[in-house]
Amino acid sequence: MSKLLLIAALSTFAAFAATGCANQTDEEQDEPMGESQDHLLAGARLSPSEVAGHLRAVGFPESAIGKMVCTAKYESSFYSRASNRNRNGTTDRGLFQINSTHLGEAGCPGSSTGLWDPHANAKCALNIYRSQGVNAWYGYQKHRTECSAARAPASAPQVATSDGNTADDPAPSTPPPSTAGSPTPSAPDPRDSEVGTGGCWSATLGDMVDAGTCVESQYNGGGWFQCHDGEWFRGVSNGEGTFGQCTSTHSL
Repeated sequence: MSKLLLIAALSTFAAFAATGCANQTDEEQDEPMGESQDHLLAGARLSPSEVAGHLRAVGFPESAIGKMVCTAKYESSFYSRASNRNRNGTTDRGLFQINSTHLGEAGCPGSSTGLWDPHANAKCALNIYRSQGVNAWYGYQKHRTECSAARAPASAPQVATSDGNTADDPAPSTPPPSTAGSPTPSAPDPRDSEVGTGGCWSATLGDMVDAGTCVESQYNGGGWFQCHDGEWFRGVSNGEGTFGQCTSTHSL
């Protein structure tokens, strides 16, 4: 290649680099650098009132409740185990899509699985809010007009957890129709009922388990519980629970 052609080629590349991707669509230009759209919605879907309850419980100012509930709608669709894998290698998790770079910071859990807990996720979000404000969330930026005008919903009823925090009471007031005559489900810890269809989320194991699994809980004074249709039922003896033989057992 001649010197003149080489200079021309370098000049063209420099102009492209300076202006970015010239063919980028408006939607792509709105998206933050390094973000992907590889979303996964999982876990329990909270109501706006449940989200508001967690926000108030961790100390968000009342003036921010409406904005943050609206932000959660666009960040995670209110799913407790929502996740998003970013092109830069980080991962956003939970109700407020907390980025993995915040793990271990003040107010934030040290492990990614801790972000599945809506209360812990909201507590970590408060730390981010205090340092960066609501503009730290792309969901708010993208829907600023709606979220700025959003009214704060009333809080759902809360119960105390074993660690002194509060969380939404997952136990239904009556048994499922298919289990008439069975005892009302009783979760070893409110976080243990953060579930998908069929299986259950166990805070004791820090993982999802299949229906029929029996777990000796480290919460609420211990005791054995069996997972059935997304709920924990107390009472397991000789490898058998309320809903028959344990598909697997996990002792402390």
